[in-house]
Amino acid sequence: MKTAKKITTLPGRNARVMGPHSVRVTRTYDAKPEKIFRAWTDPTSIGAWLANGEYSTADVRVGGLFYIQMRALEKINPHYGRYLRIDSPRALEFTWVSEWTMGKESAVLIELAVKKGGTELTLTHDGLPNEILAEAHSAGWSSFLEELNSRL
Repeated sequence: MKTAKKITTLPGRNARVMGPHSVRVTRTYDAKPEKIFRAWTDPTSIGAWLANGEYSTADVRVGGLFYIQMRALEKINPHYGRYLRIDSPRALEFTWVSEWTMGKESAVLIELAVKKGGTELTLTHDGLPNEILAEAHSAGWSSFLEELNSRL
């Protein structure tokens, strides 16, 4: 008898502090969901493509914390959060805090689905504080997802 895979979650979005804006970005990759999921959860991989070689650390477990330095506008921008849900290889959810969220907690959900021999990744970022920062995050995530494609 096959046992069901355990999905680990942490009750966790802090809706009281989250902003009203969301963005959604979708990409299709010529890779299996497991490989893409590893890119998001392997600390070395995260540092290579998401931090673009800057400092990063990740304790990838529900409740675990991550810290990523991103270089933008000629300075280091710290980003940090905690993992809320890990459902390998289908979904990953984490909080996201930075200067670009005005220091408020937001939440990112990565969903992976098999599509025509590849994988469709849908990234939803909820809780952004205003439309300008939502547009900036949409552009930023689009760029990072292209970088991920080059690393796969």
